[in-house]
Amino acid sequence: MAASYKPKTFVVIGLGVFGSYVVKYLSKYNVDIIGIDKDEKKVDEVKEYLKVPIVGDATDIKQLEDAGISPKDVDVIIVAVGESIEENLYITLLLKELEIKKIVARALNTQHAKILAKIGVDKIVFPEAMAAENLINSLLSPSILEHFNLSEEHSIVEVIARKEFFNKTIRELGLRTKYNVTVLGIRRRTTIINEEGEADFKDEILFLPSPEEEILQGDILIIGGKNSDIEKFKKE
Repeated sequence: MAASYKPKTFVVIGLGVFGSYVVKYLSKYNVDIIGIDKDEKKVDEVKEYLKVPIVGDATDIKQLEDAGISPKDVDVIIVAVGESIEENLYITLLLKELEIKKIVARALNTQHAKILAKIGVDKIVFPEAMAAENLINSLLSPSILEHFNLSEEHSIVEVIARKEFFNKTIRELGLRTKYNVTVLGIRRRTTIINEEGEADFKDEILFLPSPEEEILQGDILIIGGKNSDIEKFKKE
């Protein structure tokens, strides 16, 4: 079986709030990042994370070509432009014309998303909608610390362990049988006494814990499953 292909070169077009966050998160991985924006100040703010910082106009196909934007040289392009739908769409069309392998585009509204889908982008993101969803989840469910969407139907959430879970094993809790959710990990804080005799704290994550692992007070459970099943679990 052939190994899955891992993209190595990313281009982020538009280095505003969303684009700069994308660049910073990407920089944590062993990938090359090219950043493009018309605003020199925005490029300067993230240039330390970029292999190639470019001050340029991505609506100009010649500037894109001069920057080495081609299917041979880049793997993924993220169109993070959020100031103008027209500019966002025009850049996306140019990238399709250049036959870029994978295009991810930011959508500003549902109509914009429909047009992007017709153009044929590989992935459409609504960063503001995702932020709003995570905010509401945190406000309505204070026990939910983080919520990560895997798809429209599946998520991973971090949940503060309930009192009734303490000193019970994962097998005894039977969350998979009762709620059809899986414990993917446990985030646990442990106390360490340093050489000076002072207490320090260390967070560790137990990935895919044994069914015999006991849940301790203060544990945070990393739960995965269908959104409908996670909702049932949250309401208990």
